[in-house]
Amino acid sequence: MLQKKHLYTLNAGERLKHRKKIDALFASGQKFSQGDIRLVYHGTPSRDKGMLLIGVGVSKRYFKKAVDRNQIKRWLREAVRLNRPAFLKVVESSGNNLDLFILYTGKILPDFAHCQQLVQAAFLRLIKKMEQ
Repeated sequence: MLQKKHLYTLNAGERLKHRKKIDALFASGQKFSQGDIRLVYHGTPSRDKGMLLIGVGVSKRYFKKAVDRNQIKRWLREAVRLNRPAFLKVVESSGNNLDLFILYTGKILPDFAHCQQLVQAAFLRLIKKMEQ
């Protein structure tokens, strides 16, 4: 269990960054869309406590400027960081490791409040799918 001091962090070790892991996730992971975001996830059983790795991406197709793509990724990571503690409890209780990648598929530049609503709704839906 994370200490209270480190409850709302999203460190480099908690991010999904390795190309092989991302490729494996997209090849064998389950997918669903929630509003303007698409989640790709894959759970694996583990002996350790449940570990959660999260990655974020935005398509270059609708957001040509890197500034816009980076802003959306920052907002999504911040929304994940704020909603992560409750979601992490569910992952730990399931005893699985979870790799999760969030893709923003919308065509217009969102604001932070919209990103946060999308992430909250997606996490709730993912919790329901994990409990089945």
